[in-house]
Amino acid sequence: MKVLYYTNIPAPYRVKFFNQLSKYVDLTVLFNGDRSESYRNKEWFKNNNFEFKFINLKKIALFQLNKLLNENHYDVVIIGTYANMNGAILNILLRHKNIKFFLNADGGVVPKKETFISKYLKTKFISTASYYLSTGKTTNEYLLNYNARLEDIYIYPLSSIEKSDVLLLPMKMEEKLKLRKSAGYNYKRLFVSVGSFIERKGYDLFLNSLLINNNERNGYIIIGGGEEKEDYEDFLKEHNIKNVHFIDFCDKEKVFEYYKMSDVFFFPSREDIWGLVINEAMSCGLPVIATFETASAREVFKKSQLYQCDNIRALSKKINEYSLKSALDLYKEGLNNLEISSKYTIENMVDKHLKIFEEVKKREKEN
Repeated sequence: MKVLYYTNIPAPYRVKFFNQLSKYVDLTVLFNGDRSESYRNKEWFKNNNFEFKFINLKKIALFQLNKLLNENHYDVVIIGTYANMNGAILNILLRHKNIKFFLNADGGVVPKKETFISKYLKTKFISTASYYLSTGKTTNEYLLNYNARLEDIYIYPLSSIEKSDVLLLPMKMEEKLKLRKSAGYNYKRLFVSVGSFIERKGYDLFLNSLLINNNERNGYIIIGGGEEKEDYEDFLKEHNIKNVHFIDFCDKEKVFEYYKMSDVFFFPSREDIWGLVINEAMSCGLPVIATFETASAREVFKKSQLYQCDNIRALSKKINEYSLKSALDLYKEGLNNLEISSKYTIENMVDKHLKIFEEVKKREKEN
């Protein structure tokens, strides 16, 4: 089976997915990403770990894409991102040549307000796809808002982790305490978060929640970086808060070390079309505090387990609840999250894609 997959950048988790998918299909990936100096993931374009065929597209790849489609027959074509020039060009070319294709949506949140032109363009490019790859209920709502057809939507488990990343059991409290003591974090309860320091991620809301109640026996590690870091540091100085620690973005292995020494993962995002870090934390057996506005949290947790992002009192209450929970209760919750996380792996993601391809192939034969 020949598969053509158009995407933006070779993010590490996507490369792992493509590498595994290429074991079962003849895969060609089209990359459209910005390789400029300003792009923080420029290194991702170094292809020494690519195990699949790939093409780096030109900025405007009309002739390049047209030639590719004329010279090759693909059994499956997937547009992984439509909101750029080449995604739009590929969409138009495929429809012009009567080639059926999937539109993939890693996530999506229906905007509260939207201009007429934005709604029109999204509807034009989303509704014209033959089939859809969706990450769950929230993404379905997004696609349906732009006239996708429910019967043509196929759900798969989006993930950035492999089966080998998922712990068999949560870390015991004595193991966590030993790890964080060696790292210099001598707190009774350690909370961790990962995300960019931008308004959308909501870390300003978290910091303000500490003004309501800040138990100094708790420690908070936030791994990330971005434009608001200086503001956060000024806030801590102004309010003499000493139990919040900022760590610059680091590699996956280091991030997982922080997960393993921590007791609870928190994610105060104002809006997230998915939130891969939640599954990463769950794969290390961590309980999770997350907002209703985070799509992946809505997918795997009950509404009662989440809180509205702008309700800092609710966040403060959640943190206090987890501060008081026993080690056994945290362990049990972490064990449940491990079970959920085991369903969201790259291996399962590949397996589901293959089943979807076969299902659509069978469906087209019957028609």
